[in-house]
Amino acid sequence: MKAKLSRLLKNRFPRIWNKPGDGQENGNSPWGRRGNEQGPPDLEQIIRRLNSKIKNLFGTQKGPTRVSGSGGQEFQFVGGVVCAVLLIVYILSGIYIIDPPERAVVTRFGKYVRTEDPGPHWLLPLIESKEVVNVEQVATSDHNGLMLTRDGNIVSVGVAVQYRIGDDSEAVRAYLFNVVNPVRSLNQSAESALRQVLGQSTMDEVLTSKRSEIATAIKEQMIATLKNYDTGLQVLDVVMQFAKAPDEVRAAFDEVIKASAEEEQLVNQARAYENEVLPRAKGTAERLRNEALGYKQETILVAEGNVQRFNLILPQYLKSPKVMQTRMYLDAMEQILNKTTKVIVDTGEGNNVLYLPLDKLMDMSLDKDKLKEKNP
Repeated sequence: MKAKLSRLLKNRFPRIWNKPGDGQENGNSPWGRRGNEQGPPDLEQIIRRLNSKIKNLFGTQKGPTRVSGSGGQEFQFVGGVVCAVLLIVYILSGIYIIDPPERAVVTRFGKYVRTEDPGPHWLLPLIESKEVVNVEQVATSDHNGLMLTRDGNIVSVGVAVQYRIGDDSEAVRAYLFNVVNPVRSLNQSAESALRQVLGQSTMDEVLTSKRSEIATAIKEQMIATLKNYDTGLQVLDVVMQFAKAPDEVRAAFDEVIKASAEEEQLVNQARAYENEVLPRAKGTAERLRNEALGYKQETILVAEGNVQRFNLILPQYLKSPKVMQTRMYLDAMEQILNKTTKVIVDTGEGNNVLYLPLDKLMDMSLDKDKLKEKNP
């Protein structure tokens, strides 16, 4: 064993085994043996000398060393190369890259130091450590169970909560250090908000009319609770997956839901009919109003014209009343008879009355004119 180690060291470090120009016979062997002595060097001496050279290389050896010259310079060079390589490896091991959807929290001996944004960064290996979190990944938490409503009924409800870690540095730090288990805190706040909101609602509201309002109220309650805990989690949405009555009364509530749907359908039909009829009625009312205003204006203008005409006739009437009376009577009869198609003539003798069917005569005249047009 010693012989093999001796040959190995002699082949590896020939310059420190024998000085140049010297042989085994000159007694200058580095292992302290004479030339006439046979056998491998002592292993303990080899270890002591190597230890002495290493201490001398790093400056820990006090006093003069017996190993000097080219062998010491070679050990110093090898030690410097090793130190440089170790320093490079140390520096490179601290380089890391953060992806765009991630944030890195750096701690020094367990104490928070900083939060790193996406990009290349460096930390002190063995002194600082990092923990990377994804701030864009959306997670879903499902919650369901039997809940008691305000009117004393029990409903089976299931909701899904979508959340993620906040993207600012304070939210990331809070997520890692403020709460032991932020996700468990979110689940507990979801169950608490679900029971609280459903306890303030009736069974009909949960099953039919206010499902979206209930989901919004649960979300707002969760946001307020998580803000007090400062968990760093952000609630994105709360969706009510299902809400149903217990099996014992499910048939009755199915009928209620069906009736509500029919009611909504009838209301929509009534609103459609209203939207169709109301504009038409408003148009008719506006037309009648405009016609009434036109008739009013026409009547006023006619009355004003009659007054002016009467004022013009009055001086002539005062001069000859009989003539004006006859004239006025004839004018009035002309206007009256112009609008009728029947004329009755009093002969003044006996009880005979002459009837002239002017409307029939006019119709016959129109028929004759049409026949002439067809048969020229």
